[in-house]
Amino acid sequence: MAGYTVLILKITFLVILWLFIIIVAVVVHHDMVGAGRRSRRSKAEPGQPAPAKRRRHQNWVLAIDSGERAGERLQLVPEVHIGRSAQCELVLNDDFISAMHAILRQRSDGSWVLTDAGSTNGTFVNTEKISEPTKVDQSDTIRIGDVQLRLEPA
Repeated sequence: MAGYTVLILKITFLVILWLFIIIVAVVVHHDMVGAGRRSRRSKAEPGQPAPAKRRRHQNWVLAIDSGERAGERLQLVPEVHIGRSAQCELVLNDDFISAMHAILRQRSDGSWVLTDAGSTNGTFVNTEKISEPTKVDQSDTIRIGDVQLRLEPA
């Protein structure tokens, strides 16, 4: 009888171990590849007109203050995906940045909103970790991984 109990415990342990390994593999794949990238055509947020109806606003650049691309200034488009994936408009090679880390969107009124895209290590605005879309302007510092960014008028 004791032999059967030990056998059942061994099998249960192996099943739990394999489930753990599968979950880890799924999470790593999700982080490396990006989970179901949303279409580049942004859906209008509540109270925001569709992208085709946006008016022209002042041109903005994103200044990179730290990391391997420090000193670069990138002209912004109305929606910028930021991450390690080559499919992002702003690709940052940093071990603490997810494949699809954050999205920076321009609203119809010309303001900018930063959204964390479910990253592993979080997105920060002025040392505060954001958990919902957050309005940013040129006085804010954005930190993604070890990279610091800021908005500047062009």
